[in-house]
Amino acid sequence: MKTIWRQSVIRWLLGLTACIVIGFIIKHPLLVVLIYLLGSLYHQLYQLYQFHNWLRYSGKAPPPEASGIWGDIFDAVYRLQKKQRKSKRRMQQALTRIEHSTAALKEGVIMADSEGNLEWWNNSAAHFFGLMRPVDRGQTITNIVRNPDFFRYFTQKRFGEPLIIKSPAKEGVYLEIQTTLYDKNDHLIFIRDVTRLHLLEIMRKDFVANASHELKTPLTVIKGYLETLEMFQDNLPTSMQKGIANMSEQSVRMEHLIEDLLLLSRLESNEKGEEDKWYAVTDFTTAIKKMASPILTEQHKLSFDIPSSARLYGSYNELYSAFSNLVVNAIKYSPDGGDILVRWESSEFNGVFSVKDNGLGIDPRYIPRLTERFFRVDKGRSSKTGGTGLGLAITKHVLMHHDAKLQIRSEPNRGSVFSCHFPASRVRNDSIPATDSATTVNPSKE
Repeated sequence: MKTIWRQSVIRWLLGLTACIVIGFIIKHPLLVVLIYLLGSLYHQLYQLYQFHNWLRYSGKAPPPEASGIWGDIFDAVYRLQKKQRKSKRRMQQALTRIEHSTAALKEGVIMADSEGNLEWWNNSAAHFFGLMRPVDRGQTITNIVRNPDFFRYFTQKRFGEPLIIKSPAKEGVYLEIQTTLYDKNDHLIFIRDVTRLHLLEIMRKDFVANASHELKTPLTVIKGYLETLEMFQDNLPTSMQKGIANMSEQSVRMEHLIEDLLLLSRLESNEKGEEDKWYAVTDFTTAIKKMASPILTEQHKLSFDIPSSARLYGSYNELYSAFSNLVVNAIKYSPDGGDILVRWESSEFNGVFSVKDNGLGIDPRYIPRLTERFFRVDKGRSSKTGGTGLGLAITKHVLMHHDAKLQIRSEPNRGSVFSCHFPASRVRNDSIPATDSATTVNPSKE
């Protein structure tokens, strides 16, 4: 490059020198130099015109013939163009291969920008959602998939858990949707046909509900006969008295289990038992105090810090079931001398109902499984407490019905905190000065 520039400069200076000599010979040196400079300018402008015309109209054609610096520029640009075209071909081949491979997937794949506008999708996604090219390109996905659950899922960015909805284009097909954000909050959406799994889940729920319902009748008969036998147990042998007492205890436990299974089945099927209304949080805690008093020992202390102005919108029976399950668990798994604090805190963003204890605590590895049906951390101790193993599963589903979430914080031997986080739309505060913060339940004082 330096050699070409040096040669071009030397050649131009030699030409200028020759023009000066000729100018002095003919006695018009300035005129000759001016003509030489104008000729050099014309040459440069002509080469620039050729370069511009070649790039604009025929970039793929060979470059114009030129020498010197311009010839080197033409050759360098032409080499870069050839290299760029090769890279473009390789990239296009890779993109084509990716498109063909994703088109062969049974799972649907959709790419949308940060606003949810459709950019690309494969054939399976078009089949599941009824998408058409190029009509739907650039359309907002929530305008294509008109489903309230999907609208909340997408607009509120609830991408932590997959969403299952009915296919908007295929009758009887259920789809699982998972969304990942990438780059500048663009959306990568995966769609999977889960119709078979969904139907199996429905069969399981129906079986549990029907079996639980059918068990109620024989259990009622058994309890009736046991109650009759208990009336005459003084006339029965001691061995039989103990057996009848055990059977009565287990029949009560079975009755509670069936009731919890029926409640869980109703919650899973999204059946509304009653209309949502505004309730004072103290309405729930007053009922919980009465319920908890019989199971508290003299060493337990149950305290409530609940503002009387706190209001919560929802189903009374469902919320009472969720809150009472948390309180009962705290009592059962707190040793003698345990303190249990029930609190309500609210802000402009949410409301939190929490139950804190200083009991046995839970190993962090078990926390993600606590809301599973029948899961027990300590099976031996849990069987002695008489629980059904469904309390936290019921609480989880109740909170889902109320757009809320359950948060669990615990450490072994340092207690636990179970918190129910409700959205601001279900929380309000009435201007009532009195509070229920000083209320404490202690059996020794009852």
